[in-house]
Amino acid sequence: MSEQPELLSNDARSRLFAQFNQVEDAQHVQKWDELWKQDFVPWDRGVPNPALVDLLNERQDLFEAPPQGRKRKALVPGCGRGYDVLLFAAHGYDAYGLEFSGKALEYARKVEKEMNGKGDYETKAGVERGTITWLEGDFFKDDVLKNVEGGATFDIVYDYTVCPPTH
Repeated sequence: MSEQPELLSNDARSRLFAQFNQVEDAQHVQKWDELWKQDFVPWDRGVPNPALVDLLNERQDLFEAPPQGRKRKALVPGCGRGYDVLLFAAHGYDAYGLEFSGKALEYARKVEKEMNGKGDYETKAGVERGTITWLEGDFFKDDVLKNVEGGATFDIVYDYTVCPPTH
C-alpha cells in the first residue's frame, strides 16, 4: 500500500472553502470539475479505503448472497478515481462509479486500465469478477441512475466522500 498523505492542510482547506463559499447549488458540478481539471484533489489518497479493503477481505459473512443467477451490485457515489469501484468488482460485484466530474471519470478510466486486476484489485478466489460501469451525474438528482442495468437498485451504496449541496 502506498504512503498515506497527511490530513488536509490548512492551505487545502482554505482553498476548498474559497472554491465553494457563496456558490449556488447549480454551480457545484462546475466547481468540482474545476478542481479535477486543476488536479487539486487533496482528499485522494491513491488507494481504496483501507477500512473497505478490510471489510471485503475479512467479513464476507456480513453480506447476503445474491439471488440465484445475479451478481451483487454496488454503487459508489463520488467515486473520484474509482479505487473503491475497482475493489468491489474484484470481489464479484457489478460496480457502478458515479461522479459529478467528467474529468474525474477520465482519471477513473485511466486507473481502471492501469490497476484493474493488480494488488488489491486482483479478483478474489472463488468469485467471478464484476463489471465496472462509470456514470456521470448528480447523485441527488432523480434521473441519474435511470439507465442502470437491471434497475437502480443496489445491494450496497458505499460512500464516504459525497456531501449534498449546502444551500
